[in-house]
Amino acid sequence: EATEPRMAGSDPLNYGYMWWPVPDRDGDFKEGAFSARGIFGQYIYVNPSRGIVLTVLSCRSKPKFSEAILDNDFFNAAVDALS
Repeated sequence: EATEPRMAGSDPLNYGYMWWPVPDRDGDFKEGAFSARGIFGQYIYVNPSRGIVLTVLSCRSKPKFSEAILDNDFFNAAVDALS
């Protein structure tokens, strides 16, 4: 229950009790992946269907450029590389 997407009114909210459900490249949640996200780029990513757990320890400062850091793209690329 804690790792499943929730609804806030009529809008989907991809957050569940301190865990963030992570969609795959197609935007689906069928793999059941989820992450915990800490300050300055610290993450725990779990993909139970593929048996993958990633831990990222960093001290990332706020980006000074206009392009956002796309964490889910990083997770999906790592899963592809490890699968």
